[in-house]
Amino acid sequence: MKINKIREMSSPDLQKELGELKSELFKLRFSLATNGLDNPMKIKEVKKDIARIKTVLTQRELNGEKVEVKAEVKEAKTEAKKEESKETKKTATKRTKKVAEKESK
Repeated sequence: MKINKIREMSSPDLQKELGELKSELFKLRFSLATNGLDNPMKIKEVKKDIARIKTVLTQRELNGEKVEVKAEVKEAKTEAKKEESKETKKTATKRTKKVAEKESK
């Protein structure tokens, strides 16, 4: 994401985008650890986008603009955490089944 596009976005939109990028980063790290990624450089890109958004939000705060976290952003974060825990449980179940199959052989 380009910095110019980030600067054009409103603060609530940036907060929402930040939450989405953080959940995407978690998913990328999780898939890297479990089954590998096709493009590991995607993690680096997402990290840089997160840093860019945080920088713009900090600049706005220092300039006196009030940056508020809306309820929508909090809900998005909560939903992302629920989804992440579901994925973790699914992976754990698959691993348990594989171990059980190996032991039975």
